Amino acid sequence: MARHLRTILVLLLLAGTAAAFVVTEELKLEPDPIARPRITPTFSPTCRCETQTAQIAFRLRQSDRLTLTVLDEDGQVIRTLLRDASFGRGNHAFGWDGRNDSGQVVPEGTYRPHIELDKLDRAIEFPRRIRVDTTPAELEITRLRPRVISPDGDGRADELTIRYRASEPVNALLLVDGRQEIKTALRRSGAIVWSPKERRRGPYRVSVAAVDAAGNRSRPTGPFDVLIRYVDIAAEVIRARPRAGFSVRVSTDARRYSWRLGRRDGSARVRILRLRAPATPGRYPLVVEVSGRRDAALVVVRRP
Repeated sequence: MARHLRTILVLLLLAGTAAAFVVTEELKLEPDPIARPRITPTFSPTCRCETQTAQIAFRLRQSDRLTLTVLDEDGQVIRTLLRDASFGRGNHAFGWDGRNDSGQVVPEGTYRPHIELDKLDRAIEFPRRIRVDTTPAELEITRLRPRVISPDGDGRADELTIRYRASEPVNALLLVDGRQEIKTALRRSGAIVWSPKERRRGPYRVSVAAVDAAGNRSRPTGPFDVLIRYVDIAAEVIRARPRAGFSVRVSTDARRYSWRLGRRDGSARVRILRLRAPATPGRYPLVVEVSGRRDAALVVVRRP
């Protein structure tokens, strides 16, 4: 008798296991009611930028009534985005502004979207989390050189290189006189190369800011003074007597430059240009030139 009871018990257990296996296989074959979820991984509700709202998007296979909430790390509901709202099949997208049901910005941390489907009587928690980050990255400039550049294409001091590192991956922004000119890819450290072709000579103020993945922007580092110089004469007015010799400093990174004084011209390599004043008193332009860029000074010749 005991043997028969054990046999019946084993048969019942096998039948239950088989039934559970069939149900499990049927659930596997049943498509997920939520497909292709797209969740913003990180954002800043205080950045006043394009990423100040997190997107929760998905495809609904069948029409249903949805309740969409955002949970904190303890599983508590901190924001209800939808409550028993009807939606048809298709793609749907919703935004979360990083605030709780009281309208306050939530603390930094990780949050998870949660959805309930009324007709199917199912609750689905998306696998991807949303990180709220409201703290800008820290940015450090490790190298900035040269401070004097001449973007004339001769391969010498054509560009400014700024090396940086940050506390997290950032887009580094180069600001020239307060206006953004360069935006790098998202990385923790790197270099910004500024080659301002066709820019007028003169002083410029450059600074660097950082924007992290959440959209937080740091305060600019700097500003740093940078001079664009092609060829410069150190003096604006040179006074000399007729036929007297004079000298003037010429600043350039070119190996050779040309000069013209009155009807005379020539070329030089030296940084101190020594010439002789014309014999006739008067006012004469002294012009130096490199690759089409020039500077001029006035040579005033007076009688003794």
